[in-house]
Amino acid sequence: MLIPLGTDRPLVRGTIVTHLLLAVTVAVFIVQVIGRTMYADQWRPIERGLMVWGFGGAEGHFRWWQLFTHAFLHASWWHLAGNMAFLWVFGPNIEDRFRRLGFVAFYFGGAAAAGGMHAAFESSPALGASGAIAACTGAYLIMFPRTMVKVFGLFIMIGIFQIPAWWLIGLSIVWDIVSQTAGSQGVAHLAHLGGYAFGAGVSFVLLWTKVLPREPFDVFSSARQMYRRQQLKQAVTTGERANARRWEKARSGSPSAAGAPLGKRPSEDAARSAALAAARAEVAKLMGMGSIPDAAVAYKRLVEEHAAAGGATVLSRRHLYDLANHYLQSGDHNAAVYAYERFLEGYPTDPEAPQVRLLLGKINARYLNDPVRAKALIAEAMPGLRDEEVKAMARRELEALG
Repeated sequence: MLIPLGTDRPLVRGTIVTHLLLAVTVAVFIVQVIGRTMYADQWRPIERGLMVWGFGGAEGHFRWWQLFTHAFLHASWWHLAGNMAFLWVFGPNIEDRFRRLGFVAFYFGGAAAAGGMHAAFESSPALGASGAIAACTGAYLIMFPRTMVKVFGLFIMIGIFQIPAWWLIGLSIVWDIVSQTAGSQGVAHLAHLGGYAFGAGVSFVLLWTKVLPREPFDVFSSARQMYRRQQLKQAVTTGERANARRWEKARSGSPSAAGAPLGKRPSEDAARSAALAAARAEVAKLMGMGSIPDAAVAYKRLVEEHAAAGGATVLSRRHLYDLANHYLQSGDHNAAVYAYERFLEGYPTDPEAPQVRLLLGKINARYLNDPVRAKALIAEAMPGLRDEEVKAMARRELEALG
């Protein structure tokens, strides 16, 4: 058993809907418990009436509202605690990405999908928020698979551990599949699977169609990065083999290996140098004309074509600073980070370097899901910050990162 305690992904905006759902769900259960314990005789007919709001009600008939209301009824304290723990940990990040009204629609859509799956194939009663919460974890699997989750482990592992979200959620999905196949009783595994499918499917479509902007660590970006790493590995391997063959021929005295490529190298270097100079001049020209958006496009071309040449993408401090600010304002956080890093590479002792490091730390924490890098940058910026309000803000950022 792994109990989630928190994640390392920071929030851009405060959590409201998740906390309201938690409060309402717990309040409904407390009302049930008070009724059972303090007013047992009077409570029985009331509870029979309440059960109409969950699947498997008093008359056993399906009612459309049960698709949503069953998520607020729970059978026991353990049932409630387990569901609320997962909602507490995974709900805020999903609410943050979908925004509040979107999260409300998503949560109840997940409850309906899970309840509908159970009602279609099972005749047993179904209560609880686990289907809606499974939708949240299914969405988490697509949008934040590499986020680290702090968990408390029982039985096989005892203690607190950090594990990737994809591992924890994937294990839960496998458990529900195995339990459903084995005919396990007492838990609506099919409802969980319906919730996972809804959450993962909705998130996948929203990212695929770019209704939700993609992030560096969602499933699409992770797949693209994996593909690029494979291509780079293949290119490096091919280059190493070609280099080994060239040197083997050179040792054997083959003129074709040593002479021809080397003879072409000066002209090739001259061509590359001319192309680099032209690309840098183009960026500088556009910046001088005040056409920063066009200069930002030209700078990206410079990076794509000449980043491997040492110092090729380090421009004047003002040009780099203005380009980085433009990328940040337009939401291109990866390009902003690259430009700010080139600023620090070229001008590490500049008076604005501490502010740039602080800004880089905030970008890494809030948009690139890299709290370790964020903490290092903010800590490095602290000694150079002169404004007390800015220093206080930096301290709050460090405290929030833990």
